[in-house]
Amino acid sequence: MIHSLTKGVYILLVGLPVAVLGVFILQKGWPIGPSVLAMAVIPLLGLLLARRSIRGALPDMVFGSIDTGLLTLPALVGGIGFGVAGAITGGVIGDALSDAIAGFFEGSIAEWLRGKGIQESRESISTALGKMTGCLLGSGLVLTIAQFFGFHP
Repeated sequence: MIHSLTKGVYILLVGLPVAVLGVFILQKGWPIGPSVLAMAVIPLLGLLLARRSIRGALPDMVFGSIDTGLLTLPALVGGIGFGVAGAITGGVIGDALSDAIAGFFEGSIAEWLRGKGIQESRESISTALGKMTGCLLGSGLVLTIAQFFGFHP
């Protein structure tokens, strides 16, 4: 129980700077896409500091990238077209669809890694920080591309 609590606190200590930095970026009016993309370094460093294998967390990073990258598209379109309610609705629907798609790829990559003799890590810190890294990478990339094409969230 204490060990799980310690891991939970570690995830919180990595996630809190991401949240605080996100608010700071919005307050400063910095470009959201590149800023979110850059924030992916924080949980990646958390993986390294916790001495977790980045290759072992790869299925989680791919899941997070696909999941949140795909989620960001309908949230962005909904927000631009219909404001906050549209962003929430787009996010909810996008999340349901992207979870299924990303889960398929996550499972496929985990199977591929096992076939290559690489044991992917299924433990709390690697899974949590791998998914956090992927989510920031996926959404940061989509938002950066959207900004390049003139969509400014």
